[in-house]
Amino acid sequence: MKLRRITALLALALGLLTFMALAGSAAAADPVTIQVKVQNNSGQAGTATLTDMNNGTTKVTVDTTNPTAAAQPIHIHEGTCANLNPQVRFPLTTTANGKSETMVNVPLATLLASPHSINVHKSAQEAAVYVSCGEIVAQQPTAAPRTGGGGMANSTNPLAWGAIAALLTVTVLGATYTLRRRAI
Repeated sequence: MKLRRITALLALALGLLTFMALAGSAAAADPVTIQVKVQNNSGQAGTATLTDMNNGTTKVTVDTTNPTAAAQPIHIHEGTCANLNPQVRFPLTTTANGKSETMVNVPLATLLASPHSINVHKSAQEAAVYVSCGEIVAQQPTAAPRTGGGGMANSTNPLAWGAIAALLTVTVLGATYTLRRRAI
């Protein structure tokens, strides 16, 4: 009887650990902030912040300095600033006073998976003139890399810990079932 209570409590604790690990993995990733750099001596630089909204969309907030009086078209393109695909991949809200905020229908992970750039144009009439550009790249970890085996036990990924907890839960439940069958 004691063994059954202990294993039931252990299975419950491991189940809660699994739930918490998986719930933690559903939280929004940290926003990615990129530098938007001057092009064509425009004097317009700034930042773009990309926030994964966890529903297949990314909020893109751009803030540039020295805005012009004209509204400026702004887009996400595939490629780097030096090697930009001129075809617009994701249109962004035209800047007003150097600011733009847009929800784009793409997860942040997709934007980070291959080179993309945010490109600000001089005006709708002079769209061929680029005034600033920022490259969307994956952020490098700021902490020193972990040394050792490199397996899931060294991972800070909640899904890895959730997988470990789920495996332990299944093991405990299997052992409980086996012990109960032997007791009958």
